[in-house]
Amino acid sequence: MLPVYMKSFALGAAIAFGASALPFQLDKPERNYALPPELLEISALTDVDEHTVACVQDELATIYLIDLRTGKIAQRIPFGPAGDMEGLTRVGKEYFALRSDGLMYRLSLLEGVAVVHDSMRLPLPDRDLEGLGFDERRGLVLISPKDFLKGDAQQRDQRLIHAYDPVTGRLLPEPVLSLSLADIMAQAESKGMQLPRRTTKEGQNVNALKLRFSSVAVDPITDRYYLLSAVDRTLLVLDRQGALIALEQLPPELFPKPEGITFLPGGQMVISNEGKGGRPNLLLFERR
Repeated sequence: MLPVYMKSFALGAAIAFGASALPFQLDKPERNYALPPELLEISALTDVDEHTVACVQDELATIYLIDLRTGKIAQRIPFGPAGDMEGLTRVGKEYFALRSDGLMYRLSLLEGVAVVHDSMRLPLPDRDLEGLGFDERRGLVLISPKDFLKGDAQQRDQRLIHAYDPVTGRLLPEPVLSLSLADIMAQAESKGMQLPRRTTKEGQNVNALKLRFSSVAVDPITDRYYLLSAVDRTLLVLDRQGALIALEQLPPELFPKPEGITFLPGGQMVISNEGKGGRPNLLLFERR
């Protein structure tokens, strides 16, 4: 059985969720770390400890450890051949890393060296898997596809979050979240939340919400799902039943391309951004 690392969190502040309220002020990060060019295509993020996060980038099967006290890369630890690495999450003392085609590695970092225990191909119909996160309460690795299933209107409307059980080594037969894009938009409008819009070539102002997920995490204090969609710079927050808590459009000057999200042991949220037209960054948000 895999070890379960139970984090301790500061529970001091009461948190109120409203139409545009989160326990984080998304336009005012506590820290903004400019990352080096080698992380231009940073694509995933996970916590390591209160001072360290780990990430991967699109081109290499290498884990980068970043010291949040300095914003510098502390270690580079290769674990496999070059590939389109998109997901990373920590489960106890082990890590799971995901390639976009569904190849997932299970590994440990021992004295600066990666030890790969296993690799498996996730039997999912999706062809563009992006995010991994760990649901500590349920002991499951969450998997967020960027694509959606092709087919009729109902299939194209679905957004699914899958789960892998690291104890049994099996993918759960049913998604842990089965969402409807149309239903999320209806919930948002009923709560007075602003939805992204765009203007077509014909001059029509239409809905621009896509929700093609780049990353997933669970806030252990509020027990809510946090889902990033890079293509429309959106942060979606849901409860355990999939009900909408918040839908936030992220300011492009801070979030050029939000690709990874994680929570630190102290309850802070960290989001990584690819350097779309500029430098990649990490943004750290304190709870309010």
